[in-house]
Amino acid sequence: MAAPHHGWTLDIDPRERASRLYQLARECSDFNVRERRLSVGDYLIAGTVLVERKAHADFATSLLDGRLFPQAAALAHGPHRPLILIEGPPPDRLPDVHPHALQGAMASLAVMWRLPVLQAGGPDDALRLFRFVAAQAEGAATTVLKRFGRKPKRIASRRLHVLQGFPGVGPALASRLLARFGSLERVMSADAAALMEVDGVGLAKAARIRELVE
Repeated sequence: MAAPHHGWTLDIDPRERASRLYQLARECSDFNVRERRLSVGDYLIAGTVLVERKAHADFATSLLDGRLFPQAAALAHGPHRPLILIEGPPPDRLPDVHPHALQGAMASLAVMWRLPVLQAGGPDDALRLFRFVAAQAEGAATTVLKRFGRKPKRIASRRLHVLQGFPGVGPALASRLLARFGSLERVMSADAAALMEVDGVGLAKAARIRELVE
């Protein structure tokens, strides 16, 4: 596999091995693909955006059998930005569910759970969407709080402020660390191997962080 151009990470749950999207991602030079078990979701883009991928039929079936909204709750309450992706063209026939019920479920996900629901025509389209998402996440990370010495008032900003006091940790990396671990306590208790799973943390930087918190 060619070396990644942007260095975006793409963590893929092993359950996705049979999908065409998984194969395309492995062949893509824009992502550094890592296969690892995800407790929630199927794809973790740039350590920030967690994607639950469903075909149209699977979306309908998950609504019928009651899986959809528990999955939505797990996604919404996690440390990452969640996204539901419906991939592929709609089939000629769906499981026995009214189209209005599907529209209502999508509306509920977007409004009540604040979960974006995006659609991709196929695996190539989905991978293109992943590139857009990675670029957006990267751009958003560079606009977060900068550390100027004055303590910010918002608790989320304070957490970023604290992390940016670590050597080599700027606004973007502080945001990724919080997204990956979910809290300051978990960042500070993470071992070097776990820290190195975050984009921008190499062996030396992980060692410096551990040296400061031990």
